[in-house]
Amino acid sequence: MYYSFKILASLREEMNLAMKYAIILFAAAFFLSACSSLTGTVSDKSLKAKTSEDLYEARDLLLSLQNRNINLKTFKGIGKITFWKNDKKDIITNAVWVGSEPDMLRIVIRNVSWQPIVTFSSDGRWLYFVSHVQQRYYKKRSTKSNLKKIISIPIKACDILSLLAGRIPVYKHEVESIIKDDPENGYLLILKKRWGNIIEKIYVDGSKNNVRKVEVFDDTGSLLYSVVFDRMQTINGYDVPLRLVFLGGNGNRFQLDIQRYWADISVSPSVFVLNPMD
Repeated sequence: MYYSFKILASLREEMNLAMKYAIILFAAAFFLSACSSLTGTVSDKSLKAKTSEDLYEARDLLLSLQNRNINLKTFKGIGKITFWKNDKKDIITNAVWVGSEPDMLRIVIRNVSWQPIVTFSSDGRWLYFVSHVQQRYYKKRSTKSNLKKIISIPIKACDILSLLAGRIPVYKHEVESIIKDDPENGYLLILKKRWGNIIEKIYVDGSKNNVRKVEVFDDTGSLLYSVVFDRMQTINGYDVPLRLVFLGGNGNRFQLDIQRYWADISVSPSVFVLNPMD
């Protein structure tokens, strides 16, 4: 019996000791998990919140820019185009144009005597080109066509249409991000493809109301062209360009100075279809 009590007493001491160790281990585990929740977990949530906040800000800004002059469907204008070669003025021409959303544009480039030199047009399906000097006529699908052979810069007719309407061309992308700069330099909105390749950069002023410059890149990351909104004007309540400066990745450059601008005009779709005799 004595040995039985001794064994029971020994078991009680071992159980008490085990309970003490268990409590200590539990307290340590709880303390460590609490530390982790106060450091890693909270910072992760903060990071996610910040990322989400930036994402929403980028999307809101892009949507706001896309909706600029949303009610401006048709317009026409007269202006002057100055071409540069090797940073020197090369040719100065006159130009007249008419546009209709979403993808119809016609531009006639004329000499100083206002005689037509070149006419190009897009009706949304076809891109037309007429050389009045050489008496040549071209027509091809406008889906992937650009105006590099005409103005030495690989820009699409629909991009020029958007720019003349005071809007920005927005290329297909999967990710938007925003970089905040100081108020003087404004913001940089970046559009990326799924694998992280930048397809477009949009520079906006500190108020987020005015686009300063747009850069468009190809799939390899090379610059296709950039456009600077050098001056703006208000016509019929719309904020539209007064001067646009186009720069190609190859260094070619031209400047469009808008002298007259008419908004909300009446225009027939047939205007954007060119025939060999036009």
